Amino acid sequence: MSLRCRMRGEALWRPFALAISRENYGSSEDEATETELPAENLISCVAILVNAVDKGISNEVLEYALTSAEFNLLRTCAESGPCTATQLAGILPVDASRISRTVTRLVNLGLLRRQRLRNDRRVILLHLTDKGIDLTSRVDERVKVHVSRLLEGVTEDEMGAFTSLASKIAANYGALRESR
Repeated sequence: MSLRCRMRGEALWRPFALAISRENYGSSEDEATETELPAENLISCVAILVNAVDKGISNEVLEYALTSAEFNLLRTCAESGPCTATQLAGILPVDASRISRTVTRLVNLGLLRRQRLRNDRRVILLHLTDKGIDLTSRVDERVKVHVSRLLEGVTEDEMGAFTSLASKIAANYGALRESR
């Protein structure tokens, strides 16, 4: 699988695994440029990858009049069970005010419901409704098909290397957040 990564106007073609693989970085491949900085190429490739996934999700949720952010919130609730808006803001790449607006819209659509805790009335748990569970399940199947198309030609080893790298970067990000 090849991605086109742009850096300072320069178009680079290289297999994604080579673009992010430290041991292969800077190889003498025709497409590789010896002067590239790994961080800059990673940023470009991650931006392309996020765009490919997000656009695919957007296309799949369009007929349900949802945004990809709304679907991601529903899917997160489906995967983690009842959660608070604060917990969602810590997981999803949106701020707390956007979470609040999104939750309100999903409640109005009948896809989420709010429940106050009896022992602490300040805490509001968010639950998927039956309608929300059904919709999330149907859309998730379509999203999985899109993702499988994106992964065509990617080997298990390449996926393992990508997952390992992404996990390390996420752990570094978590450590940075905690140190602030």
